[in-house]
Amino acid sequence: MPASGSGHGGPVFTARRAGTAWLLATAGPADPRALEFTARIAPDTACTVLVVDLPDGADGAILDRLARVVPAGTGGLRLVFARPPLQGAVAVARYLAEHLGRTVIAAEGIPLPTPGGGLHIGPEQGPGWVRCVPGAPEVPDSRAFPKPEWEPVVPPGPRSLGRSVVEPVPAGVWLRPAGEYPDLDLHRTRLTSGIAVSADLLTVAVGTPAGPAPSVADIARFWQSLPPASRSAVRFLCYGPARLSGGRHLGDVLAQAVGEPVRFHGGMVQGSGDDDVLLVGADGSPGRPLWAHEFVHVPPAEFPGPPPVPYAAVHRWPLDGLPEIRPGVHRLAEDVLVEVVRSGLWIRPSPAPVHAPQVRDADPDPERERVLCDAGSAEELPRLQRLARELVRSFSPELRDRVRLGVCRPTPPARRVDRPGAWPPAATGAAGQLGVESRAARLLGAHPELADGEPDPAAALAAVLRRLAGHGVPDGPGTHADGRTAPHPPPDPGLLDRGLRMLPVHRGPTGLRATLDERTRRWYEGRAAVTDPDACEASTLGPADVPGNTDVLIWSVNGRRTGLLDPDGPDRVLFLPGTRFRVVGHDTTPGLLMMRETVPGEPAADDDLDRAAARDLRAWQEWLSRPRT
Repeated sequence: MPASGSGHGGPVFTARRAGTAWLLATAGPADPRALEFTARIAPDTACTVLVVDLPDGADGAILDRLARVVPAGTGGLRLVFARPPLQGAVAVARYLAEHLGRTVIAAEGIPLPTPGGGLHIGPEQGPGWVRCVPGAPEVPDSRAFPKPEWEPVVPPGPRSLGRSVVEPVPAGVWLRPAGEYPDLDLHRTRLTSGIAVSADLLTVAVGTPAGPAPSVADIARFWQSLPPASRSAVRFLCYGPARLSGGRHLGDVLAQAVGEPVRFHGGMVQGSGDDDVLLVGADGSPGRPLWAHEFVHVPPAEFPGPPPVPYAAVHRWPLDGLPEIRPGVHRLAEDVLVEVVRSGLWIRPSPAPVHAPQVRDADPDPERERVLCDAGSAEELPRLQRLARELVRSFSPELRDRVRLGVCRPTPPARRVDRPGAWPPAATGAAGQLGVESRAARLLGAHPELADGEPDPAAALAAVLRRLAGHGVPDGPGTHADGRTAPHPPPDPGLLDRGLRMLPVHRGPTGLRATLDERTRRWYEGRAAVTDPDACEASTLGPADVPGNTDVLIWSVNGRRTGLLDPDGPDRVLFLPGTRFRVVGHDTTPGLLMMRETVPGEPAADDDLDRAAARDLRAWQEWLSRPRT
């Protein structure tokens, strides 16, 4: 039975439960629309939500009658008004707070609904949600409900970031290119009203269908501006094209740029049901529901092994009855797996075929989900199709109607006469210089994100290419080899430094093998730090199996990966000219020298960092020396 409160000469109020909230209105038949609105409001983990419909001109006596039907308890209350009270929402909240002795939160402004039952007050709608505590002044609470834990790390208004703008939206932020372009207000409205607010997850919508692609460097700067503890809450959303001009997915490039796993929503998050993620259309409009909700993109591996692939971390496919062997991959038969990919489900043999990257990288169909059978083996295809039909028959009728069965066949890679990163034998003179410049231009065409902020990106990148193509390599940080000849003239150190700064950062262990005589080794052991004027080269795979008597292990914090320029050497790391290294551990193991890279502004000595680097480098060396089975 609904609770009621009455009094002589005034309205009678009732309280009706709807969903996780309560509707407080005058007695009589409940308005179905008000009940439906109340039932759709998102749950509040800290407060009881009250949807209140006050008559015009409510005075203290009426508010007293209203207070009588407030559900009993000692916890906080959140007021949502069906129509703004004449005396103001905060005034009503203050009255109830003092009368009931409970904290009351109300909206000062006009709250706008967001998907999933949220309510948001933008700067143009009012100050936001206000908290009234008995006996204390009102204080701002938040702009969004549910109240986001991440709100303190989001700027209160638009701010510049390189060539981009970070603009707050209810679900998080919109990272878009600076400037004006068509339908800017339309896209802002879609991102304001079209994505559910999560208290736990910070949505970073990237790009716009109508403007240029935002700089990957700017996205990485935003990521790195966040406190490390907040980054796990970030979920990127490709609101503009997900593919960069070279065809790579933004998630893969961003993970490589920041050196950490990054998570991407599959589409616009609407709520908590099976249809709560909608595909982003080419014009930014919401499309069909997606059943793959979230993918994790992983940076290149620091240890030897196959290149990492994005995997589905969250999906709604009904595969719970199948054993999950790793995230997004379930066992369908003894030697057959079903893998959640962007385009749907992939029924494939185990282990994965060599064309797996093609299937995993395919984008979803705009019309419907697909269940694809691998056609790499003509003999196995009929069995895979039978297993796929059996799987689809186990789905609900509604899901079966959304699914299209098909096959995926490996396609041969396109032939390229001159792929980026591959160069002919080194040439000298003007002809060689022009050849390197042209390769730099092609690389920038494939990866325009590298050029961010660099006044002459082709020349800077060409300096790195010349360094990779065969400029003399020192034996170790701070030393030089004698008697070597360089097929190219040494690149200008300043230009080389600028070119390397365009490349992704590598954080973690690296190694190289050098030839050091006893005198040079004692020179290292007698110093706390050394500075290398050249671009020291190391590998993420550890010291190479080349002649030398000393393994130099270096913990990198700002070394640069060159795999984008040299796909044949994806493990190579170059340190900027002039990098300073600290000798750590002072290990007496013959043939071993350990260092860590320092950065400008770091204290001259930090024993804790030295010990941590030495410990991690020893662990890495032990890992590298394990026998491989």
